[in-house]
Amino acid sequence: MESTSIKVGDKFIKLEVPHMVWAVIRLMEIPDMLPHAELKVEGHRSGSMTLSLEALTDQNLYRRIEEGSP
Repeated sequence: MESTSIKVGDKFIKLEVPHMVWAVIRLMEIPDMLPHAELKVEGHRSGSMTLSLEALTDQNLYRRIEEGSP
């Protein structure tokens, strides 16, 4: 998977918790690891996580949403 397939500003939902929208705020290249993204939950002051791009693009775990999606 190309790391360019995900960019800052992209939004995702976790299938188990579809009411929370996570936005990519930073992409990271960590030595000797897969590329990662830092995400922040929208509408909350706190709530962030770091995931590998591989996990984030796993359709069994997360789904990318388009702007204006409910």
